[in-house]
Amino acid sequence: MRLATFQPRPGVHCETSTLRNMLHHAGADISEPMLFGLGRGIDVQYWDGPEPGRSAPMLTGRIGPAELSRNACAALGVELRESRAPDGEAARAEAVKLLQAGHVLGVSVDIFHLDYFSSRSHFASHYLAVYGLDGSLAHVVDTEQQGGAQTLPEESLRRARDSDEGFLPSPNWQMYVERLPDRLLADTDAVLREQIWPAVRDAAGRMAGDHGPRRGLGALRTVAAEVAGWGESLADAEESVPGVGRFWRFAGTGGANFRKLYRDFLHEARQRTGDAVLDPLVEGFGEVRRRWDEATDLLMGYRGNDDRGRRTLRTVAGLLAETAEAEQALYERLFAVAAERAGEAE
Repeated sequence: MRLATFQPRPGVHCETSTLRNMLHHAGADISEPMLFGLGRGIDVQYWDGPEPGRSAPMLTGRIGPAELSRNACAALGVELRESRAPDGEAARAEAVKLLQAGHVLGVSVDIFHLDYFSSRSHFASHYLAVYGLDGSLAHVVDTEQQGGAQTLPEESLRRARDSDEGFLPSPNWQMYVERLPDRLLADTDAVLREQIWPAVRDAAGRMAGDHGPRRGLGALRTVAAEVAGWGESLADAEESVPGVGRFWRFAGTGGANFRKLYRDFLHEARQRTGDAVLDPLVEGFGEVRRRWDEATDLLMGYRGNDDRGRRTLRTVAGLLAETAEAEQALYERLFAVAAERAGEAE
């Protein structure tokens, strides 16, 4: 079973890329940044490492798994169906049934079991779009970084779906979209224009608020306060500190990636609405992304807790603190503008 008319649309982030493939096959071509923005996806979340106080924390740049897809589908008026099978055999049977009905599936996987993935670590919060299963091979779409459309042994996909190891596992979970609303199919542009300002208002309002030390900008400030001491506090700092940088740079969950996606969403919103009030905010998120990238470069270049290494971590701490304040100001401005524009539209 392979969807003959399917056209792969790989992207930069796994969940938004998967959702885009599902919606495009169903008849609506919506960009990945727009789906990220409508999904209210921007965030910061602080997660303890395996050994709190000794291993590096995980700092993600987005809301939780599947929340983004639920939010975006709700904004578009699309019914998103989710299910979790009890085991790998049942998950495959459900997948075949849905493929036969013409649906592209979104599935969560542990990258450790994907044959084409270079990483040999367990990370179970990765998403793929599945468009074919033929008894021995699976046909999927991953991100551009992972090669886009891929063919792998079905057994590899089964293990990846069935895994309960790694970060936030969801064994044998899958999602798909029902038939799209007639209005979305007939006038996608109008639907997007209507939903842009409410989505900006909701995300910016949440990010401008205080959600404690592990969520939102509080999480970024927590890392800014801790990072200068990582050379002494983290076990094997020479590996774990650059590892944080590699995660931020190359993992789809890293912070700078999502600042670029949100900047691109605001840029597309500017084009669709024609509202020049967004111009300085687009520029502001470009600058925020630059700061994230600079901090990432410094972490990746860390070589040990000598004088140079300590200076590096102090510089990163300053950059992250500045970034938190810059994002705070941007979200407050965005919320004020979006609340006004959304109110006018209502």
